[in-house]
Amino acid sequence: MKRKTLRFGLVVLCIIAVGLMVSAQVSAEVGVTKDKILFGSFQDMSGPGAYLGKQCSAALAVWKKWVNDDLGGIHGRKVDFVIEDMKYDPVLTKTAFTKLVHQHKVFAIITVYGSTPCTAILGDIKREKIPVFPTAATTQNMFDPPNRYLFWYACSDEDNGIMMVDYIVNDLKVKNPKIGVCYQDDEWGKSARKGVEIGAKKYGFKVAAAAYKRGSKNLNAQAMKLKAKGVTHCFYAGYAPVYAALLQEANKIGWKPLFFGDYVTVDPRAFMAGKLADGNYHFFNLGLRHERGPGWINMEKMFTDKLGAEAAKQPLSWRLMPLMWTPLLFLTQALQDIGPDLTREKLISALENIKDFDTGGLGKIQYGPGIRKGTHEYRVLKCDFEKKDFFPVTGWRRPSIEWGSKERPRQK
Repeated sequence: MKRKTLRFGLVVLCIIAVGLMVSAQVSAEVGVTKDKILFGSFQDMSGPGAYLGKQCSAALAVWKKWVNDDLGGIHGRKVDFVIEDMKYDPVLTKTAFTKLVHQHKVFAIITVYGSTPCTAILGDIKREKIPVFPTAATTQNMFDPPNRYLFWYACSDEDNGIMMVDYIVNDLKVKNPKIGVCYQDDEWGKSARKGVEIGAKKYGFKVAAAAYKRGSKNLNAQAMKLKAKGVTHCFYAGYAPVYAALLQEANKIGWKPLFFGDYVTVDPRAFMAGKLADGNYHFFNLGLRHERGPGWINMEKMFTDKLGAEAAKQPLSWRLMPLMWTPLLFLTQALQDIGPDLTREKLISALENIKDFDTGGLGKIQYGPGIRKGTHEYRVLKCDFEKKDFFPVTGWRRPSIEWGSKERPRQK
């Protein structure tokens, strides 16, 4: 009788143990095991923005080495990541997103970019309830209205388009400028056109616009159109090599406006236009390398230590590297704050609750409940061809009009 009771007890214990194991497996968060956190990312690795994808990949590689080797992981878990190539194509972005979520089963998607690619998956992000931190895109719809699972960190071209007109009127004191915008004909460029039009409307100006197809390299027709409209001040939204091509076309036809480039033009490739790049303006939300802030110095050391001095040269020559690196520092802090019981919902809360995060001058970043816009202030930079660099001509400032679903155009 005792043996039967003992056997029965052992069977019950085994059933309970198996049940607990199954329960633990069922309740465990996707992409999280006892010793690893798997992240996903989609990049343009072979399309028009491939040079950006390579920079993002370098940042992720350095981050992984730093967290795993120097920090010993996150509460006993090492971090890892998988990248899918989306070629800056919205259809391929949806495919990449689906693979990351359902095939690779990642915990979160990190360090992604592209206004048009990210717009294509806004509904997918909401449906899957997977954190995307952050996206570097110019468009208002990345954070307005706020999507609980999508965080944004970059320069808003709506903001910068308004700031362009503010700067022309209030800083340069131009009385009757002829405002123009040359933009990539997709969500990215349309956000710039919208911002310029909002700013111009405030001051009573009209806007001449010329769009070009993504992947275009010859902007002669756009330059001719804007010249014919008498444009004296032109905003450009698109990749730096195409910006350089626009400057060259403008020079060929004798059109000499003052150009304003969005943040993606703060890039060595702008100097492909030679001295034509000199004296033009750009908008930026990041600290500059030549300012030698502690954040830049620490980032340089980190990249050199993890990649080697030679391999680190290209990423560190890129002015936009803090755009990728700053959010990874922020993410690390959030993961550490959560503790060992890691879930997607807890990550969302942790990202919202970090206040006054010290980036060492790399750039301001902060979120909050219902706030997914990580950047609110920008500086105007001026290009110096001789020094092959960009220098601030203003302090941190905001556009004179705040535009959004909660606050329709409100003048400060």
